[in-house]
Amino acid sequence: MIVVLSRILGFLGRHAPQAMALGVFVGLVLPSVADMLRPWLAPAVWVLLYVAMMRIAWRDLVERMRRPVFSAALIFWMLIVTPTIVAGALAFFDIRPGLVAAMVLAASSAPLFSTPSLGVMFGLDGALLLIVLVATTFLVPLTLPLMASMLIGFDLGAEPSALMLRLGGLVLSAAVCAVITRWLFGETRVAAAAQVLDGFSVVLLIIFAVGIMSGVTARIIADPLDIAYVAALSFALYTGLMILGFTVFALAAPGVGQRGSLSAGFISGTRNLAIILAVLPANVDLDVPLFFAVGQFPIYIMPMVLRPVFRKLLDRPAKP
Repeated sequence: MIVVLSRILGFLGRHAPQAMALGVFVGLVLPSVADMLRPWLAPAVWVLLYVAMMRIAWRDLVERMRRPVFSAALIFWMLIVTPTIVAGALAFFDIRPGLVAAMVLAASSAPLFSTPSLGVMFGLDGALLLIVLVATTFLVPLTLPLMASMLIGFDLGAEPSALMLRLGGLVLSAAVCAVITRWLFGETRVAAAAQVLDGFSVVLLIIFAVGIMSGVTARIIADPLDIAYVAALSFALYTGLMILGFTVFALAAPGVGQRGSLSAGFISGTRNLAIILAVLPANVDLDVPLFFAVGQFPIYIMPMVLRPVFRKLLDRPAKP
């Protein structure tokens, strides 16, 4: 039984992008399953972060922390620069205020908890992605309300200290459990189980993808053209931030190499919308939660496109 389960998880790990994309469509086609899985979203997020920390070699993390300039620049880029750029760019377009607010909030958020796991699968710098994830997750309760208020006059209605405590507890508990697990099983066994851990991450991502689609199917049936419009904006924000992040760091910090620039670009686009959903005020414009739900489409579909692209770029020798 264990051997069969390991093979299934290994298969999912090898075909992670395809399985993730399938999860979104399962949630749309089977709304009753989406409603059933919705209460499991929070536990899935914690376990996903725990598995991501399990997959990162801590010696790589320590080595990366000895050279903090690139990480610090990427953190500042994620939390301060990108929301400012997005808010400035959207001022030139006639987009509904709720969607503008949602896009700026998304650009102000920390990365997805799945980013390090996916980054490792794609051959990116997992240690860098984990450092930026942890740091921005701790800082976003402070920076997000500030950027939302300054750029779009949006009040999140949440106490920053309470939000920071909840997020901090989430990250620290996952980190402590990951350290204990790696100590108990040893580096060799954890490394040997890499593909199984990747497959387990995919299962968690599918649970999240299906659960977050709760209620979206009814909106698609009611107004498919509007959902298509919102989906187009979400894909534009995801890919736009990714391309912009890669370009900026490739030009401004050529010393980080192709892998570093691709890692910076990837994490720039993969933003955690679930964090913001948890703290939105009750009277928020309905376009905001709609964008965050539809925003799962690029998050779960684009990795299927990006995986071969990243592999091809990483296999290509860097230009002098």
